[in-house]
Amino acid sequence: MEFNSNRKKYNRIYIKSLTLIFLSFIFSVMILNIIVPSKDFSEEENRKLKNKPKFTINNLLHNRFTSKYEKYISDQFILRNFWINVKSKAEILTGKKENNDVYLGDDSYLIDKFNKPSEEDFAEKLKAINTFSHDNKELSKYIMLVPNKVEVLKDKLPAFAPVENQLQYINKFYSGLDKDIKSINVFDTLNKNKDKYIYYKTDHHWTTYGAYYAYLEFCKSSGITPKDISDYDITEVNNKFYGTLYSRAGVKNVDSDIITVYLPKTHEDILVNYIDEKKKSASLFNSSSLNTKDKYSVFLGGNHPIIKTSTMNLNNKHLLVIKDSYANCFIPFLTSHFGEIIVVDLRYYSDDVSALIKDYNITDVLMLYNTNTFFEDQSILNISNYE
Repeated sequence: MEFNSNRKKYNRIYIKSLTLIFLSFIFSVMILNIIVPSKDFSEEENRKLKNKPKFTINNLLHNRFTSKYEKYISDQFILRNFWINVKSKAEILTGKKENNDVYLGDDSYLIDKFNKPSEEDFAEKLKAINTFSHDNKELSKYIMLVPNKVEVLKDKLPAFAPVENQLQYINKFYSGLDKDIKSINVFDTLNKNKDKYIYYKTDHHWTTYGAYYAYLEFCKSSGITPKDISDYDITEVNNKFYGTLYSRAGVKNVDSDIITVYLPKTHEDILVNYIDEKKKSASLFNSSSLNTKDKYSVFLGGNHPIIKTSTMNLNNKHLLVIKDSYANCFIPFLTSHFGEIIVVDLRYYSDDVSALIKDYNITDVLMLYNTNTFFEDQSILNISNYE
């Protein structure tokens, strides 16, 4: 009897101790999430993290505040990368073919999911861009929504992977645009060349080779004579690149990616002015980035609020590129066609775009985004002033 009594006593102590430890852990995590400052950028995922949304009654009533706050908590959770890695390793051990919205595809391709946009977000972005078009009728305007691997490399997805039709949303968006905006279809050329190395295996970006095919389509739409691929020296600058999807999925034993740059055989003098950072360069490539984890930032040195590139091209065409990071390896192909190229990333640029157009005598505008980022990020709404 005494043995059973002691056993029950120790069981109660054990249960209470576990409960206390668990509650202490939950309380500590909650406090740390409150006091630890939010981060703006994740080097592991190479993307801007969500910040705390502004509370308004209108946002609450339309369920925008709740959804944005959930994304904020997910991005800013304490020791987030540690928990992601733990979850990734556990699920990979069970043979799961998807982790953290990344599919483990054939031929070592890591493929990020496409999350379809809400009807409200879809409509808001259309309205913002069409308002911008109406307010700038004198400009030549182009938009390029680049399909991601999940659309072009569907044949490499795991069997029965539930995926949305990304191309359907691209075409639907194009069909709703103002008639003065030329939409550039790059799906056909990427799909035609999908057996080539046009996307990185471990990263969410396209390769420079993929960007070159899109450059040809842009030239076709804008009436520009493109440079032939033989006009470039194609140089491999790194063969040990492991990108954002590698970090997110938590996989090991996959092939590293190769980064190449395309350098014109005929030398072009350019001056690149990183305006906010107050620094200048004679090249669109930043070789020091190859010694960092984010080796893709060899193109333009990564993402910046605004960059001004002056070329030796004496024409009066001044191009404004409104973009995400997919444009970073695309822009070097444009320097022989425009006198100036102004590059703006609305995720970091907060000034008035209309004033910028006047200040730099812009004649052409190209909006270039990968489809995943375009439909997930809200910054394109800052392209115009509308209610």
